[in-house]
Amino acid sequence: MSDAPARPVTAGDPLTGSCLCGAVRYRITAAPTSVSHCHCTLCRKASGAGFVTWATVPRAAFALEGRVTEYAWSPRSRRQFCTRCGSQLTFRFVELAEEIDFTCATLDEPSRISPEYHTWVSKQLPWIVLGEDHIPHYAEWGVDSVPDGA
Repeated sequence: MSDAPARPVTAGDPLTGSCLCGAVRYRITAAPTSVSHCHCTLCRKASGAGFVTWATVPRAAFALEGRVTEYAWSPRSRRQFCTRCGSQLTFRFVELAEEIDFTCATLDEPSRISPEYHTWVSKQLPWIVLGEDHIPHYAEWGVDSVPDGA
């Protein structure tokens, strides 16, 4: 792993990513405001993984091209998946219309961002061994701004 700092995210050097099959592409022109590993049950079920790494960006800086299916797992949140291959791409709270989360593993260059903390560690699977990763571990939401009652 390189110790070189990641390139800044700008309109001229955006983050880009896609689903597994490539039918959906996205482009992000602003640096993430938050990057976390989420261990909640809902993220695990939606991804089929032990935890999901998400980054939050301003919605105005996120552009998506291609057909997605939107799934409302509650009246207050939405997840988007590629209609063709099923890759989970985004998550958003309806009340937080100014921001959107995207799955970091779908980035073309995921090494350009680094996780800042773990959230919902109280729901962590017993066979996930985190070790000493030098970032905070929060039992529940952590530092995210989350609507009341979410």
